[in-house]
Amino acid sequence: MKYLGLEISKLRAEMEMSQKELAKDICTQSTISRIEAGEVYPAIDTLLKIALKLQVPVEYFIEMLFHKNVLESEQLIKEIEFNLKGHNYKKVISIIKKSKIDTDNIWLNLYLEHILHTAHYKLKMITPEECISNLKNILNFSNQTTIQFRFLHIKISNAIANVYGGNGEYQKSIYYYNKILKEHFHKNYTDHKIYETLITVLFNKCNILYELQDYDAALETANQGIQKLKETSYVFLLGQFLYYKGQCLEKMNSPIIEIKEVYKQALFVFEFMELPFYIKAIKENKKQYLK
Repeated sequence: MKYLGLEISKLRAEMEMSQKELAKDICTQSTISRIEAGEVYPAIDTLLKIALKLQVPVEYFIEMLFHKNVLESEQLIKEIEFNLKGHNYKKVISIIKKSKIDTDNIWLNLYLEHILHTAHYKLKMITPEECISNLKNILNFSNQTTIQFRFLHIKISNAIANVYGGNGEYQKSIYYYNKILKEHFHKNYTDHKIYETLITVLFNKCNILYELQDYDAALETANQGIQKLKETSYVFLLGQFLYYKGQCLEKMNSPIIEIKEVYKQALFVFEFMELPFYIKAIKENKKQYLK
C-alpha cells in the first residue's frame, strides 16, 4: 500500500493534478488522500480509473501490489534499455549481474533472461542458434499470462527475428515480423508503450526487406512506419524511416525532387533529435540530394 500510494502521488504531481481533480468522477478526495498515504487499498475499478486518468497501464499498479521493489525494478529496466539503445552490451550484462532481483517476480526474471541471451549473442559469446533456442524456450513458458505481461512475448519474438536476420536467414526473420504485426499492429491498445515495440518491429522488417532488395515492399513498410508515428505522436525512428524511404526511392529511380524532399526531411528530424551519427551519415552519403 505504501509503495502504491507513493507512486500514485508522484504521478499525480507530475501531471500537476490536485487530489480533488484526480478524485473527480472516481471517488472522494479523502479516499485519494488515504490511498496516497498508504492507509487503504483501492478497489480494482477505482484503481483502473486512477490508472486511466494518470495515463499508465493498470498492470503497473497491480504489479506494485505483488512486488514491493517494483520502483527499483522500473529503474533497473530503464537503465538496461538506455544501455541497449547505445549497444553497450557489456554494461547491460554487468548491470544485470550486479542487481538484486526479487526471485518471486517471475516476469522480471524472464525479461532479464531474454536480455542476457541477446547481449551474449551480440558479443558473440553464444551462437545465433543457441540464442534463438534460448529465446524460444522463454517464449514457450508454461504461464502465458506472465509472458504476455507488458507484451514481453512480442519483444522476445522481435529478438528472435533480429537474430535470424543477423544470421542471414531473412525469410525466417520476415515470418516472425509479419506474425507480430498481423496479430497486434491494427489493434487499439490503451497502453501506448506497445506502439514503440510495434514500430521497432516495423522498422526491423523494413531493414530486412531492403537487404532482400524488395524495394517496393520496403518502401510500403517505411510509409506504414511513418504513418503510425504520426498517429501515435512518436518521433523516434522517424528520421530512420525517412532515410530508408529515400534509399528505396533512389533504387526505384523516382524523381530527384521527391528523393531530395525525403532526405531533407530526414536530416531535419536527425538534427531536431540531436543524433550526430545519423546527421554525419546523411550529410556524407547523400550530400548530392541536400543541395
